[in-house]
Amino acid sequence: MGSLLSFFSEIQFNEQTFFLFVILIASILIVMSLGLFLIGSKSPLKQKLESLRAGEVSHSRAKRHGRLDSTLESLAPIVTSKDTKERESIRHKLMHAGFHDSNALTIFYAVKVFFLVVGVGCAASLYFFAPDFKHLNLSMIGSVALGFFTPNAILERYVDKRQRLVRGGVPDALDLLVVCTESGLGFNAALRRVADELMISHPDFADELDTVCGKIKAGVEMSDAFEDLIERTGVVEITGLVSMLSHASRIGGSLSQTLRDYTEDYRDKRNQEIEEIAAKIPTKMIFPLLLFIWPCFFIVAIGPAMLTLTSTLGN
Repeated sequence: MGSLLSFFSEIQFNEQTFFLFVILIASILIVMSLGLFLIGSKSPLKQKLESLRAGEVSHSRAKRHGRLDSTLESLAPIVTSKDTKERESIRHKLMHAGFHDSNALTIFYAVKVFFLVVGVGCAASLYFFAPDFKHLNLSMIGSVALGFFTPNAILERYVDKRQRLVRGGVPDALDLLVVCTESGLGFNAALRRVADELMISHPDFADELDTVCGKIKAGVEMSDAFEDLIERTGVVEITGLVSMLSHASRIGGSLSQTLRDYTEDYRDKRNQEIEEIAAKIPTKMIFPLLLFIWPCFFIVAIGPAMLTLTSTLGN
């Protein structure tokens, strides 16, 4: 016991010891994750339910899926954030990005921990293999920060991309809804037909409309189903459509006329947004004009005269 205490007392805690300790902790976490992944298993009842739910999926694939779910469930208390507000924010972003699985939040935090471990490993590698690097401390901090914030940036990109795709499918869906309702179809049947027609051109928005149709068919109010659509996608531009449809359904107004009026308003709004973007182009062109075009113009226009002037004054 005394020799062990003397050994610990002789250890000098400097930067090299600290990074060795960080690498040790990261290695232990990776080994524990691999161990949980290899030995993770579910109860026989859950395995039977998964096999019945899978249907035509092969037994080996269902077994791998169950092992992954079990591993994520075992890792959930470790990798998931304890902040309730942060978890809700990340869950909404995952929902807006199209990840509706129950373990999506756990997968995101597991990926975030993996990126953080990679960032710390890169920082430790820089410290040990390039100690004479000029900006070593800044590079190490940047590596750790990049590993920590990269999953959030990727998630934000997925959210923006999916919202842009959903927003792009709204005008076509409104035009098809107007045509279907004016041809005699009911609103639910017209919505189902539009979802089927948009499956090729706008699959993301068609999937959301299919979910709305399923909820309406199950007995959910039309306004509530569309409000759930706004919450799932985060596209607030169709809030006016939900209000107009709810008002028309309560007072018994014409849905086709309501859709036509909203389609015209939505088209005018899109035209105004395009005009606003076009009006900002001259202001944005000032900076590349100053940086790239004007210097070249001055070189071509004044350069020969300046060369002649300097040569004459030099003589």
